[in-house]
Amino acid sequence: MSITPEQCRAARAMTRVSREVLANAANVPIFVIEQYEQMLSEPDDAQLESIETALETLGAEFIDEDRYGGAGVRLRFDATLSRSMSDWESEGGRAADNDVP
Repeated sequence: MSITPEQCRAARAMTRVSREVLANAANVPIFVIEQYEQMLSEPDDAQLESIETALETLGAEFIDEDRYGGAGVRLRFDATLSRSMSDWESEGGRAADNDVP
């Protein structure tokens, strides 16, 4: 499933992350997210997958359209944990950059 621009905006709002945090987590330029959310352009498949994966890591869960309703997004974790995770994401760079064993 590829997420829609609306799902991207909603997931970012629900997980309380800025475009900058999402861009860093997804390793894509911030303008790619800005233009996608504003429906000005579509990221390539790899970028969109990376954005979706980053949002899922931050606590978003994407819901496919089915016979009961349209596509959507919900929190995988409660709001407090989602906020904590976004704070952790912006502290001290990526975890892979650590020298801690």
